[in-house]
Amino acid sequence: MLTPDEAAALAERVLERRFPEADYGFAAGSFMRGEATAGSDIDLVVVCARLKAAHRRAFTVEGTPVEAFVHDPETLAWAWRDEANVGRAAFRTMVAEGRIVGPRRRGAAAIQRRAQSWLAKGPPPLTPEQRDRARYHITDKIGDLRDPRPAEQLPALAFALYDPIAELILRGAGQWAANGKWIPRRLRALDPALADDFVAAFEALLARKDPAPLIAFAERVLAPHGGWLFEGYESAWPAGNRIKRRKPRSPAARDL
Repeated sequence: MLTPDEAAALAERVLERRFPEADYGFAAGSFMRGEATAGSDIDLVVVCARLKAAHRRAFTVEGTPVEAFVHDPETLAWAWRDEANVGRAAFRTMVAEGRIVGPRRRGAAAIQRRAQSWLAKGPPPLTPEQRDRARYHITDKIGDLRDPRPAEQLPALAFALYDPIAELILRGAGQWAANGKWIPRRLRALDPALADDFVAAFEALLARKDPAPLIAFAERVLAPHGGWLFEGYESAWPAGNRIKRRKPRSPAARDL
């Protein structure tokens, strides 16, 4: 298993061999935290002076998987803003916590400080629309759990509720949202007892086919935000979300 220093040295070689146009990068992830497992990869944010478009590449170097997120400063700023709009900070976290590598590092430290500052401030508060959309979604899926369901449907409902419930907890507490394996870690950092209850509620549904703990937990999470929401909920699509029908040509015009 690579040490953090060895992983950083590998990231340097990746930049040199695969991204010679790059000015610098941020090597991040479990290798850099000293927490890597056999299935871990190196997350590498690659920063070039100017790109036609940001892109992502996955490959293996010297037996170690690498996920490279290739940006220039403008596309990186766009990614940060896009994530912040939904209360997430994956790219910002990689930059804030990563180790700076690469041949031309001027400006890298300033970008890293900016990422660290934004992370410390936390996400923008939930808007009423975001809050009510989460309440409605959770209410709707919990409604499916209140009636007897075939066991084969329970994992799908658990997956549909896992991220939204965690996001409402975290965003409601002024924390950045997370997804996947990061959810239990973020919840535990916020409130260890609450994280235990979250895990136990989903284990009850998935391991024992018992929805009652998850229903009770969801009600507890929703309570500070107004509780269940179904009756009267409304949401509108943007007015421009349409494909306009072409006007039919007149028979006379078709004959021309």
